[in-house]
Amino acid sequence: MKKMLKDTLQFLMMIVISLGVALLLRLFAVDFYSIPSDSMSPAIEPGDFIMVNKLSFGARMYRNFDFLENGSEPETWRVKGFSPIHHGDVVVFNFPYARSWNKINMHLSKFYVKRCIGIPGDTLRIREGFYEINGKRGFGNLRDQEMIGHFKGTFPPGIFHTIPFDFRMGWNIRNMGPLYIPRKGDVVRLDSVSIRLYQKMMEYENRTKGKVQTDGTNSYTFRTNWYFMAGDRMWNSQDSRYIGLIPEEFIVGKATRILYSKDRETGEFYWDRFLKRIR
Repeated sequence: MKKMLKDTLQFLMMIVISLGVALLLRLFAVDFYSIPSDSMSPAIEPGDFIMVNKLSFGARMYRNFDFLENGSEPETWRVKGFSPIHHGDVVVFNFPYARSWNKINMHLSKFYVKRCIGIPGDTLRIREGFYEINGKRGFGNLRDQEMIGHFKGTFPPGIFHTIPFDFRMGWNIRNMGPLYIPRKGDVVRLDSVSIRLYQKMMEYENRTKGKVQTDGTNSYTFRTNWYFMAGDRMWNSQDSRYIGLIPEEFIVGKATRILYSKDRETGEFYWDRFLKRIR
């Protein structure tokens, strides 16, 4: 009887330890997400189950969990990672609008996977459908960019116009920018154009609505790094062209591999996608 009880306790302890190790791995090292849409096709398809490396950019941790009770913006810090975010990295991040489209805040249960097109310090344009970073092309899905640039028909409603949705600027998916992507410590002069572009971002950093703290010289110093994320299937992707730049705190990690893939309707596995590297 004693031996049976001892064996049972050891078995339960192994289960608890295993669960604890799995939880720590998901918090600090790796996480997994199922892909519901085709916005990253052909790199990632609906039905793919992907692995996200949190160690690459550094695991994101919460300073406290007060936000679960009072609905405030989570305060985070990041463990030092192995590398910064590069152009072309496929990244998972929290959707930046949890309650309304008027204010940037972290949606805790909604995650997007997109390709990083612009990093802090870049100047981004879309010219004739093509992304240009600091005057150079070659970023993102060039095939879709060419299709948009040469499309002669009528764009579906809600597709053509982009941030800041100000018709005086006339930005759209064919011609947009220039848009400077701020990095932490950058000082931006506040004028009628920069206020239109950065208002929500400044309000997010100051945790305010309508009022922004400046240095008293009609300029603003950014407090975080921002990124431009875009889907590979540009005809069907809700990305930074529409939702704006993404703050570094919202980034979860780098999508590295497709663990497995199956048809969402039939359940049939796509064996050629097992353990496929995401590029």
